[in-house]
Amino acid sequence: MSEFYDFFWGTAETNRNFDINIETTDTPLARSVALESFRSLVLARPDAGSLRSDDEFLIRFLAARKMNVPDAMLVYNNYYSFLRRNHELISDYGVDNVEVKQALEDGLPGVLQQRDRRGRRIMVLFAAEWDPSRYSVSTIQKKRNAFMLQAIHISLDLLLQDSVVQDRGLVLIIDWSQFSFRQYSKLQPAVLHSIAHGLEYCYPVRFKAIHCVGPPWYVDAAMSLLKPFLRETSRAKIFSCGNNLSILHQAVSREILPAELGGEQGPYLSSIWIDNLRRAQV
Repeated sequence: MSEFYDFFWGTAETNRNFDINIETTDTPLARSVALESFRSLVLARPDAGSLRSDDEFLIRFLAARKMNVPDAMLVYNNYYSFLRRNHELISDYGVDNVEVKQALEDGLPGVLQQRDRRGRRIMVLFAAEWDPSRYSVSTIQKKRNAFMLQAIHISLDLLLQDSVVQDRGLVLIIDWSQFSFRQYSKLQPAVLHSIAHGLEYCYPVRFKAIHCVGPPWYVDAAMSLLKPFLRETSRAKIFSCGNNLSILHQAVSREILPAELGGEQGPYLSSIWIDNLRRAQV
């Protein structure tokens, strides 16, 4: 689990030596100006020929930082540094790889069919399905252990192709119920700093809310250690409802939630999201 965060978020690089300061008001004109200014910074990199600089890709980073060009460039630089450090974890396994598919079937992660009241997509993580014997911690940097991480990567990549997701962000629900102390023991406190910085600076996605369902005391303890490393605005987005699902339902309607989260949609069906990912690969 700890290497999940190491892989996915990486360690932030915080060099903010940029001279461009674009108005962050997101009008069509401001977006166009920001996009071209951002592209000029990307193309000035010595390795620009090996990087993506198309509109569809660049706008993800701008949207994640509300059209602020220096902040978007910071995330872009961190993202590619992350790819260089973890290139073996983002190989083209694809959704039909047996192990990647298994992670998706386990809900690591899952994505709900319906959006919330604000039009945001909902990503879920069923933490208790994480099997340390399957998703090895000690050798996580090796390809054979990268499948869960690839499942998360390709899921976010597809979600971020949606302009509504870019503009409105995602809601993440982590179901910690039944997450055992044995699983928790595989977490390493030293990685918490990387989690905090990575969430802020290393991937072009905005989580508008993170709901923790049924976290046992040891998970709550880990979260309390993490929060001081987060910005105040980020700390305010983390909500714990314990075992009282009615608190979750006040934020996310039962009508769109699976039965595992007290919803009305029946058991979570991973096959629907897997089919979406498979179609996107074609």
